[in-house]
Amino acid sequence: MREDLEQQEQMQNLKAFWKANGKWITSSLILLFLIVGSINGWKLWNNYNKEKASKILTNLEKNIEAQNTDIALRLYQEISEDYPNTLQAGLAGLLIAKSLISDGQRDRGASILDELTKNSHVKWLAIIRLSNILLDLNRPGEVIEIIPEIIPAHWVGIVIDRRGDAFATLGDFESAKKDWLRALSFYNANPSNQDVTRFISRKLATIEASIRELKANEE
Repeated sequence: MREDLEQQEQMQNLKAFWKANGKWITSSLILLFLIVGSINGWKLWNNYNKEKASKILTNLEKNIEAQNTDIALRLYQEISEDYPNTLQAGLAGLLIAKSLISDGQRDRGASILDELTKNSHVKWLAIIRLSNILLDLNRPGEVIEIIPEIIPAHWVGIVIDRRGDAFATLGDFESAKKDWLRALSFYNANPSNQDVTRFISRKLATIEASIRELKANEE
């Protein structure tokens, strides 16, 4: 009898609690299910998009190897419009730019690399490759324009080295020297890059001689 009374009390308490909090609990559960469903839905959609973009990238690579440049360009346009700022779109752009440059279409390749500087996945690689092309095209001023002030630590050496090349081409030897010294400091901290270190050291020696010559002429 006592157990029955206790069970009845528990049931009454449960009913009272549900009456007071049922709407809140139901709303919270619905919200929780919606959040979980949205997250799972986003993951599925994101994976689907990645798969589609990867297929386009693979197709583009095959057409580049087959020297079907026109088809590869159309595929690049498709992936860059439908899946912008993705890793796949960035890699596709790097591939087609390399193909165009190898084919002698450096201006066209430079234009694509310029677009890729806005893709966070390949931004710095695009900046480096674009810098090389712009220097070859004798457009050093544009190299300085595309290099931001803040550079991730692991990109400092090569990016600053390229900017130093641009300054030297413009005749701004002091700025070039400053950048090359900074690049040299970076590479000295990485012993595996001894060849690069020697090359930058030679550039510094050359530019220091040019600076001394300019100062002597001014006197």
